[in-house]
Amino acid sequence: MFFFWALGMLSANELAKSSVLMATSLPGIAGLLIVIPYCRNRPRWLSGASLLIILLFFLDAAIKGFLRDHFGLRPNPILVLQAIFNSNPAETSEFLRHNWRDLAQAVAAFALVALAICWAERRLSRSETPPAIGRGGMVTIGSLLTVFLALHFNPTMAKENPLLFWPIRYLDYQAQLAQAQDMQRNVARSMAHRSQWQVRYQGPDANTVVWIIGESINRNNMSLYGYSRNTTPMLDAMRRDLIVFRDVVSSEPATMSSLMKMLTPADLNDPLAWSSKPDMLMLAREAGYRTFWISNQVPNDGWLGLVSGRADEQVFINRGAGRGENNYDGNLLPGLERALDDPTPKKFIVVHLLGAHPTYDMRYPQGFSRFEGVRDLVSEQLTSAGRSMWVRQQRDEYDNAIAYNDFVVANMVQRVMRAHPDRHASVLFSSDHAQEVGHTRDHAGQSVADASGYEIPMFMWTRSFVAKSVDEKAQLEHRPYQTDHLEHTMMALLGIQSSYYRPARDILSDGFLREDFFNGLRRINGKPYEPRSVMY
Repeated sequence: MFFFWALGMLSANELAKSSVLMATSLPGIAGLLIVIPYCRNRPRWLSGASLLIILLFFLDAAIKGFLRDHFGLRPNPILVLQAIFNSNPAETSEFLRHNWRDLAQAVAAFALVALAICWAERRLSRSETPPAIGRGGMVTIGSLLTVFLALHFNPTMAKENPLLFWPIRYLDYQAQLAQAQDMQRNVARSMAHRSQWQVRYQGPDANTVVWIIGESINRNNMSLYGYSRNTTPMLDAMRRDLIVFRDVVSSEPATMSSLMKMLTPADLNDPLAWSSKPDMLMLAREAGYRTFWISNQVPNDGWLGLVSGRADEQVFINRGAGRGENNYDGNLLPGLERALDDPTPKKFIVVHLLGAHPTYDMRYPQGFSRFEGVRDLVSEQLTSAGRSMWVRQQRDEYDNAIAYNDFVVANMVQRVMRAHPDRHASVLFSSDHAQEVGHTRDHAGQSVADASGYEIPMFMWTRSFVAKSVDEKAQLEHRPYQTDHLEHTMMALLGIQSSYYRPARDILSDGFLREDFFNGLRRINGKPYEPRSVMY
């Protein structure tokens, strides 16, 4: 166990708890085989039981080590389960392809220690029947077994038992799904009481609002935000028409938990509010909007499936094939065009992209392979920072995905601009979370621990801001923000007043409280977030 800790695969806290459990379970459980006469005459049973217990703890440590390397620290197991059970074989294949190096390291560590232990057990185990155990030995075995069982009355210790760790978390996950289903039933039952939402529409007679939700986009990889590689030429050309918010972070480093807070009144201080309060599609429909959900993500039966299922029109172009090579985000453009052409005066259109989700090289057509093998300032900085060849390659592919995302999003914004020029219209782009791709460590993928896993782009275009001054625009762009409060800004764009709207958390409002976000509303991994200067 110390070996896994030394490799950074276990924290000191996990090492201590797992060691206590293993130290009591080995002589406690395996010791029973010595006490029971029938088992005592079969020494291989004792050896096998000991090895099984030890290897279970080592396998648990190897899994935790892989997850720690992938996420930056031990992730919330619910987050992992959400990813697992909202996935499919094709997505799993992509995950393995992207992370095979980290998986290989974890497997190698487990195999190395397991082989060493098996060799040591074979050398140390006795072939003859163990000697009889006296009263003192039996008391010791019974005491250790009692301690081992008693430790499980402590929920924290019980969850460290490798046989219980994931089953307990799975039950927690199932409880979340049941809660979501209960929410749907409760909302259906309480529709007669939706007056509690106090929804009032105060916008123009005709209004189109498009919310483009990006996937895994790090703003530090966009030339729109000063990145040295020209990854966003189309958005750069539209810069004067856009409001580009400079200091926005996601509340979570993973899709589902982030969207739960983006689309509902839930936030870091009240993360379960999604289960009892209406989401943005419900509020928009209550205000008289026709709602559209257009997605390149795989349809799922979890919470997001409940939300997207409430839309009047649903378009999923990614059915059954996972996040495959042929499901490029550009294929969503015809669906957006049809939604924009809909004659309904008030429309709320949500477009959910695949963006730059790993595996990065599957997110863009071959014509966007612009940065592979390029020697430039970015590649030199990565090399000087000691990043591995694999991470440097991943950065090139990630930047290609960012360039394709620029093409898709810019085309979507332009189409909203052109559609119904006599109507009020707005489009907001925000990513669910970001990616760590060699920014702070030798890793490519999601990250709980690194700020790079949260630093996202957010920008918008709206006809109502065209006449604003340059100074007013600059002041607005430098407001700090976090996306668990994004529903307040979206309600403002939709012209909706409700009991859930707070001007202090609407980045567009004159009542926005900038000080609140600098004084602790923004948190990353439980700690206050402050803007930083990035290496790239």
